[in-house]
Amino acid sequence: MLKKMMAVLLAMTICAGSMAGCGGKKNDKKDKDKTSSETTSNEDDTVGPQQEEVLPVASLTIDGEKIDTTDYVMCSIDGIDITFDEFRFYYFQALSQYEQFGIDATALRENNETYQQFLEYVMNSIKNELVTEKLAKDHNIVLDDEDQTVIDGNVKKSKESYDNEEEFEKELQRSYLTYDVLVKMFVRAQTYNKVMATLFEKGGEYATTEEDFLKLVQDPEEYAHEVHIMVPFYSQVELDDSTAATYDDMTLSQKIGAKSAAYNALDADAKAVAAAKAKEVAEEALQRVKDGEDFSKLIEEYGWDIELDEDPNKGYYMRRDNTGGFPKAMLDEAFSLEPGHASEELIEDGTYGYFIVKRLEPDMDYINENMDKMIASHDQPMIQEKFNETMDAMAVTYCGIWDKLTFDSIT
Repeated sequence: MLKKMMAVLLAMTICAGSMAGCGGKKNDKKDKDKTSSETTSNEDDTVGPQQEEVLPVASLTIDGEKIDTTDYVMCSIDGIDITFDEFRFYYFQALSQYEQFGIDATALRENNETYQQFLEYVMNSIKNELVTEKLAKDHNIVLDDEDQTVIDGNVKKSKESYDNEEEFEKELQRSYLTYDVLVKMFVRAQTYNKVMATLFEKGGEYATTEEDFLKLVQDPEEYAHEVHIMVPFYSQVELDDSTAATYDDMTLSQKIGAKSAAYNALDADAKAVAAAKAKEVAEEALQRVKDGEDFSKLIEEYGWDIELDEDPNKGYYMRRDNTGGFPKAMLDEAFSLEPGHASEELIEDGTYGYFIVKRLEPDMDYINENMDKMIASHDQPMIQEKFNETMDAMAVTYCGIWDKLTFDSIT
């Protein structure tokens, strides 16, 4: 699936008044004031004063000397200058993501190869955000007064989330942002929206037309409409007494969580026993399919697919190239069947478990009602390919001190 650029996610988050630390937001401050007064009245005098928060200060140090970063350009990507302030924001966003994967400051400081890989990750993050700027430039898409009104409104909302200018500035500092970079994020978010609407959404230059999609979705070699009974390996695992006591009142999603957690806690031999029991249940369901029983009712009785639990008759529309990420064995089975026919044998997938597949005719009422959503899903691989192609073509020019950067250069 296409990943929205970080600029969009960040801008929408900040627009809701949720920058990294969230300190100083109006509602939060009221809650904190209340909590503070309650704490003061209930605690004894041994509690000392709170330490003053130390906010990050932007700096760039090379070979022990600080560099003036005012309007300093760290790199130029396809003719777009990336200033130090902007680069610094992406740098610390990437650092936070690295830390989530267990790669900390020590590894980046002591291993130059790891640090160079980190810098490459930072650059890819920035290039990913610039894709729609390049597409906008290549297709003469420009922001107008209406777009500027949206941008100004989002900036205003982000500021109004805080009690005063000082708290707003502190939150920018906590988030490794400057006001100018924040505004640029909102501009990029609006550029993204306009490029997507102009090029990739309904009626866009690259979007599949309704006429073409109707041909594709009705072509049995391009699309398969199917439903299935999925019996996972974990479905027959035994639960502990406390979980079992509430099991019947759980939703299917909760049952899946309980069963899969219990299954994952087993050793290999116990998992094999649970999988064998699941196979027995799946074979029982298969026999009932062969006996001609209603497939939808058997989905309700045996199936573990949440989407089909909500509507056993809706099913899935699968592309031959499997851009939906369906289990390959299930996809192959769907395309091997004629509409109206079901599996004669169990289909096993090493990750999920057992499947019994039934292929259906395309449901034209459903397709026409959900045309826009289905076209958007159909076009996702094309959009991702276009984004990747654009990103790969971007040329990068680095500043003179780039090769001297170390982990301690940027704060």
